[in-house]
Amino acid sequence: MSDIIQDSKRTVLAPYRICPIGAHSDHQGGPTLGMAVSAHTKLTFSPSASSEVRLESVNFADEVRFDLGDPAEQPGQPDLPDWGRYPRAAALALGERVTRGIEGTVEGTLPGSGLSSSASVLLAYLTALADANELELTAKETAELALRAERDFVGVKVGILDFAAIVGAERDQLLFIDSRETRWEALALGEGAPAWRILVAFTGTTRNLAATGYNSRVDECFEAVATLAAAAGLEAARGLHDFTDAQFDEHRTKLEGAPARRARHFFTERARVRRGAELWRRGHLEEFGALMNASCESSIQNWESGSPELIELQQILLETEGVYGSRFSGAGFGGCVVALVDGTRDEDIRRSVEHAMNARPPASVFLLDSDDGIRIL
Repeated sequence: MSDIIQDSKRTVLAPYRICPIGAHSDHQGGPTLGMAVSAHTKLTFSPSASSEVRLESVNFADEVRFDLGDPAEQPGQPDLPDWGRYPRAAALALGERVTRGIEGTVEGTLPGSGLSSSASVLLAYLTALADANELELTAKETAELALRAERDFVGVKVGILDFAAIVGAERDQLLFIDSRETRWEALALGEGAPAWRILVAFTGTTRNLAATGYNSRVDECFEAVATLAAAAGLEAARGLHDFTDAQFDEHRTKLEGAPARRARHFFTERARVRRGAELWRRGHLEEFGALMNASCESSIQNWESGSPELIELQQILLETEGVYGSRFSGAGFGGCVVALVDGTRDEDIRRSVEHAMNARPPASVFLLDSDDGIRIL
């Protein structure tokens, strides 16, 4: 790489995130709880002297090259490697606002999925391109641009949770995220709370969200919205969050099959998020953890996610002493289980879980801490 502006190397650090409670709610406008963790995407870059984007990856093969003047895939152009979808999506979301490219190297720090690495890397590319073009973006603008990039140009019907959690995070705080309005509030843990750390256990299986049943489940939520809107006379409803609990209880018998199960998950999860925020403020981690467990059970029964490996891993964590609570992380079709654990016994708990998993490669267990949001070093 050579066509760069000299002495201009920068590094974007974009943390991964966990969602203790609030899974599968943000695309319906519902509230969620999120937190950034001490594992990251690191993008070291320099502004280019041209409009070309040139990137290498420590984790994946091949180089990504495209021009900001025409970033969309064109007939006759060589195909980008799969990981190249994300910088291209970032460029397409920014559009004509960016004309100067970047050259750099990207790497991720954990060998697995489920911690929103795709959101993390999208935000890293957006932040680098904005910085190279002296484009000032608010936190809300950054999150919403990343959301557009993943929805419109990667092809996954996600909500704002991942991006808001990574942009708005504050170390040792839990974010209460209003998905409908794209705003958030950092919640301090109540005084007298026990010590805690974050444990992440990877199954070793991976998935591409666009190729799983995730999008179809989102579609089933909107089928439920249409049925409830007709029954309640709320034709302007944009998501399940537009209905009160009373309206859902009154009209839930109109729902059948998968849409009924998706709606049941949403309304019970919304209640868990609200209760969870209250418990966090009070420092009641054991009760908070019980809500995480209930959230995961609903993901299995009502959202119908969870590979056999994930369900087995969740059961291991439920049976491990010192685990306050756990649930699938991410979409729940592969990836990992995340837990809040007793911080005075964290390493013993990690070894216990690893032993129960029989140390099956490529399965792995890590301890993490909470972290601040995305930043340029």
